[in-house]
Amino acid sequence: MLNTSTIVVRPAQPAEYAAVGELGVEAYRHAGVLVDSYAEVLRDTASRARDADLLVATDGEGRLLGTVTVCRPDSPWAEVSQEGELEFRALAVAPSATGRGVGRRLVDAVLEIARREGRHRVVLSVLDRNTVARRLYERMGFRRLPERDHRPLPDVLLAAYAFDIPTSDH
Repeated sequence: MLNTSTIVVRPAQPAEYAAVGELGVEAYRHAGVLVDSYAEVLRDTASRARDADLLVATDGEGRLLGTVTVCRPDSPWAEVSQEGELEFRALAVAPSATGRGVGRRLVDAVLEIARREGRHRVVLSVLDRNTVARRLYERMGFRRLPERDHRPLPDVLLAAYAFDIPTSDH
């Protein structure tokens, strides 16, 4: 069993980009939510690292467990974020690490970045039929943002979610 305290979230290194891309494709395929055209996006880690923050989760021995891309509203990778918000996308957990808290740790890292940057909200969009991911986001306190749902392809509906960052009024 993976101890969640041994999960390290950090920026991906260029030597890891290909493996990170394949982890994403494998994770989406394993979950049954890989839209063929999205495999190319998942593999394009160098572009994501250039125009956004490409993060990885590793175990205590450096093995890749998961990944997420964090982007600001002015990034070409942003889909639903607006001024003052932080967005994440392409969250993926290696099939061998599912159910061990890796996805939660990656989302927690995104929330921490948003707090550090003074963002008021974190947003994302997820394939409407990806029930596992949607359950995770809802359990973590994300709420639906249906006015930002969108269809990148006619048969693909992406459901938008938001997490409002509490402000400290000390």
